[in-house]
Amino acid sequence: MKCYGLVGAATNVTTSDDFDPDVNGGLAPGWILMQEMWPTTRPDRFGDWIAQANGTWVWEKYPDPPFVVMVHEGKLKNSDTMEELPVEDLPGGVAARLAALEAAVFPPSP
Repeated sequence: MKCYGLVGAATNVTTSDDFDPDVNGGLAPGWILMQEMWPTTRPDRFGDWIAQANGTWVWEKYPDPPFVVMVHEGKLKNSDTMEELPVEDLPGGVAARLAALEAAVFPPSP
């Protein structure tokens, strides 16, 4: 079996040993033959195996937070621990975007 990976992504495809990309129309840009098959083990659930340009798989952590965020009783919480999360701890400028949305929905009274 052969494994092809999309460089910079967790996307992969497994083919038979007799698959020849040159005969079958070539590979799409960014796809390469990997040195090994897609890893079957995961160090934890907070990342993924990413194909590298040299044909290896590298474990990369997801950006923070590496857990599902939920709303419970009107508060943002880590769904694993049910601990309340300050909105400032969330990535992507969520605190500023949330403040702007709240200001638009609830304008100050005159």
